[in-house]
Amino acid sequence: MFFLSTADIEKQIANYTLQFDSLKDEEIEWRYRPPPFVAAFIEFIEKFRRIPAQTEFVDSYVERNRAALNDEFLHKWDRAHRAQKKRALIARLRRAYPSFVRDVYLLVLLRENGWQVEYDPGQDVAGGVDLIVSRAQKRVQVHVFLDSPRAKRGRAKKERRHVFVGKHLDLVLGRAQCKIVGEFWLPTREHAQQIQRALEQAGGE
Repeated sequence: MFFLSTADIEKQIANYTLQFDSLKDEEIEWRYRPPPFVAAFIEFIEKFRRIPAQTEFVDSYVERNRAALNDEFLHKWDRAHRAQKKRALIARLRRAYPSFVRDVYLLVLLRENGWQVEYDPGQDVAGGVDLIVSRAQKRVQVHVFLDSPRAKRGRAKKERRHVFVGKHLDLVLGRAQCKIVGEFWLPTREHAQQIQRALEQAGGE
């Protein structure tokens, strides 16, 4: 994603619209583990060299994973429940989408300012580690999420599921500290400074 700049991202998403479905199915939200969302998001960026719009992301995810999803839905739920479960999955995809935009924007922002930043899809899926930031032989694993009850609940669930090793930072994004571009809340240099402070406290690699 070196071909993207923060200016590119802001220009691309400025007129994107976000639409959300109020449907929340507890099983789909917290217990069902579908094929990883973020893989489809990164694949779209690498292929088209831009950030997908929300509907483009949902469509690309479904197309990429159609066979696996059809097979799982066929075996997990009967015909009477299948349509609602699919709608709930689409709703979950739509809610997840802005977080992927924020993560990529933060990655690009940090790289533009000379930071070494890694993104590991496996770590993201397993433990919610969005970015791994290194500087001066130190590293910190960053979890990025909004200052909202739902986001905090999700973070707490991952905290209980995994044993985290090394320095970790919960980077909580409140509206007042974010750069607002269109309908998106984006990280700023203020958040980069929080990561800097966490790095200063971290141990060596």
